[in-house]
Parts: sequence; C-alpha cells; structure tokens
Amino acid sequence: MRRVLLAAAVITSTSVVRAQPADPYAPTPSPTPAPPPTPAPPPTPAPTPTGPTDPYGPEVPTHDAVLGEQVAESLVVRAQELYDARVFVDAKQLAVEALVASPKGQAAEHAKFLISAINKQLGISDAGDAPVTPLDTAPIAPPPIAPAVPRDTDGPSDPALLAARVHGGLYAGLIGTTIGSFFSKDTPAGGAIPVGIVGGVVGGLFFPRITDRLAWSQAQIMTAGAGSVWAGVAGSLIADAVKTDGTTAREVLVGGSIGSTVGLLAGAGLATRDNYTPGDLALVDTLAGIGVFGGFTMGMLMQPAESEAYSVNAVLGAAGGVVVGLVAAPNTNTTPRRMLRVAGLAAAGGAAPFLLYAGIHDKSSTTDERVTGLLSSVGLVVGAYVGFRLTRDMDVDLDVPGGTKKVAPVDDAPVAVVGRHSDGRWSLGMLGVQPLSTQLAPQPGLAMPLVGGAF
Repeated sequence: MRRVLLAAAVITSTSVVRAQPADPYAPTPSPTPAPPPTPAPPPTPAPTPTGPTDPYGPEVPTHDAVLGEQVAESLVVRAQELYDARVFVDAKQLAVEALVASPKGQAAEHAKFLISAINKQLGISDAGDAPVTPLDTAPIAPPPIAPAVPRDTDGPSDPALLAARVHGGLYAGLIGTTIGSFFSKDTPAGGAIPVGIVGGVVGGLFFPRITDRLAWSQAQIMTAGAGSVWAGVAGSLIADAVKTDGTTAREVLVGGSIGSTVGLLAGAGLATRDNYTPGDLALVDTLAGIGVFGGFTMGMLMQPAESEAYSVNAVLGAAGGVVVGLVAAPNTNTTPRRMLRVAGLAAAGGAAPFLLYAGIHDKSSTTDERVTGLLSSVGLVVGAYVGFRLTRDMDVDLDVPGGTKKVAPVDDAPVAVVGRHSDGRWSLGMLGVQPLSTQLAPQPGLAMPLVGGAF
C-alpha cells in the first residue's frame, strides 16, 4: 500500500511540474561550453640510426633523383648520336636538357663533355674559360666626323678623266698624223710621226676640259670614244678596200680621220642620251675587236683573189660587233673588269693557232693559211664563250648607271621559241604546243608559237 501511495505522489508531482509555465523574467541560462578537442597523438619519431652518419659519404639518391638520372642518360645517348651525325645544334640542345635534368652524376659529366666538343666544332669559346667582362654602361660617344677632303679631279684614279685623256689623245693623234703626212710627198712619215705625237699630247690634255664643261660621265665619254675609234678603223679599212692598186698610207690616214670624225660626232649624239654604262661600252669594244680580228681570220680561210677582201671582212666584223654590242649590252651584266678577261681569253684563243702556222707554213700551198684561219676563227668564238662562262658570277648587279639601283628582270613573255618581255628584253624560250582556236580553223588542231611578246 505504501508503494502505491508513493507512486501516486511521484506521478502527481511530475504532472504539476509539466503544467507550470516558464518564467519570462528569469535569467537566461548560460550555454554549455563545448568539450575541449582531443589532442592529436604526437608523431612517431624516425628511427635513430644505429651508427654515426658519415658527412663525406655518398648522397643517398631519392626517387626523383634516380628518375632524373635515367632521363638524362637517355638524352645524352641521343645527343651522342646526333653529334656523331654532325648535327651539332640539336645535339647541344639535348645535352643541355640532360644537364638540367640531372646536374650531377655520370650523365652530367658526359653532357658537359659533349657541350665542350660541340662548342669547338661550332667555333664557340666556352664562357667558363674566359673571365667575365663587366658590362660597360657608359654612354656611347658619337664617332668623330672626318673633315671633307676635296676630291682631286686631276688625279689618275678618276675613270672619267682617264677615259677622256685616252680617247682625246687617240683622236687628236690621228688627226695630227694625217696632217703631218702631207708635209712631204716623198717621206710622209717624217712629218706624220712628230705632229701625231704632239697632237696626241695636246688632245689628252685639252679633251678632258671639254668633257668636264659638258659634265659628261665616264659612260658618256666612252660612248663618244667608241664611236670615234671604231668608225676610224672602219674608215681606214674602207679607204684601203676602194682602191685595189697602190693604196698609200696617206690615203688610209685620210679615210681613218674622216671616219673617226664622223664616228665622234655620232657617238657624242648618242652620249647625250646617256643610256649606257661603262660595262655596256666595254662589251661593245670587245665584240667590235673580235669582229675585226675575225674578219681577217675569215679572209685567211676564204683566200680571196684580192687582198682588199680582208679589209671588207674586217669592216663587216667591226660593224656587226658594234651593233650586237649596243643591242645586247642593256640586257647583260658586264663590267670593264669582266670584259677585260673575256677579251683576253678570246685573243688567246684566236692567236694560239698561229703557233701551228709557223710549223706548217708552205709557200707553195694555201692549205696552211686556210687551216690556220679556220682554227683561229673558232678559237676566237671558243675563247669568248669560255671567258663569259668563267666570269658569269663576276661583278653581279654592278653594271648599272650611277645613282640607280638594279631592277629585277621581268619574266612575263608568253611561251614561244623567241619571247619578248615587257621590260624590253628578248630571250630564247621553249617549244610549246597549244590548242588551235576554232576561230582560225573549223577543225581542231595544235599550234606551236615561234615568236611571242609582252608589252
């Protein structure tokens, strides 16, 4: 019974407590503090070595060091292969990469050896062998300006002056020789020689003043001089050819003086246009000289009935050389230095057969003259060809007028055997076949152009 009453009292007390309202004016209870964090367990200390550590012993390699050494060995092996194949730049790059992958070790030593050997092959000095020069940060002073030195226009090194003296002396000497030959009918040489010498000296001194007043360049002086020289040669040969019997030296001099004067005037007119370079005129002189000499050698081959035929052949050769030179010169790369070599080889080729002529000469036959003339003519052509071939890379792009720039040639000629480009050059093309237009023929066909041009 007591237990029942005690249980009833407990139940009644609990119900009362649940039914009581909360006191709004009661103090707020403080929050319950969080429990402190559980401390982490201390790290397990590394096992202590059983013996003392050798500070000078080998370094124990790690996993990365071993991998780097393997990569470096592979790179060094490939670098060695490239070095043996003489691909030095790529071999050095791989050796440097091997040295970066493993700065120490056997592969690094091999890489350093390869880098040193490659530098020697490439002509590069090792930076470590030379002392490091500190960088000079001082401001760079401008170079001193040398005072202008007036050019000595009377010096022998001036090409224009030299050309004026040579051609002026030749023309005035020829005129003086012709005049002096009339001083004596019996001995024309008695007056021709001294007057010719005086005329040549006066012309060599006076003619440069004329060209200087005209402000002519070397090319213009050479243009007028070439006209005077080759027209004078042609006039002398024509004077010999027009008279079959008894042509005198005075008559030859008169013909040469007339031709030289006419050629000088024509050359001066052409020089005012200033279309040629000194190399162009050197080509004209070379081809004209080959033409004159070739005319004589062809006369030996022909053995004409009259000796004046030699002069006619030489005139034709000189005229042909001048015309071909004037037409071809603007489309070629020739300089006086180059043409001097071409002329020398052509002269050697033409003169060599005369050594044979001295051994085979026979007064009772003309076969020796014919053989020598043929061989000499061929030697001229072969010598000139060899000269052009051997000097084809000499003075490239230097055959231009003063103050101008070499313009690249334009290759726009249509397909044809002979073609003209829009810049005025003519050249040999190739064989080409194209369909025939139906407007030209009703049936289909093919056509092969022989000449084509662009303008």
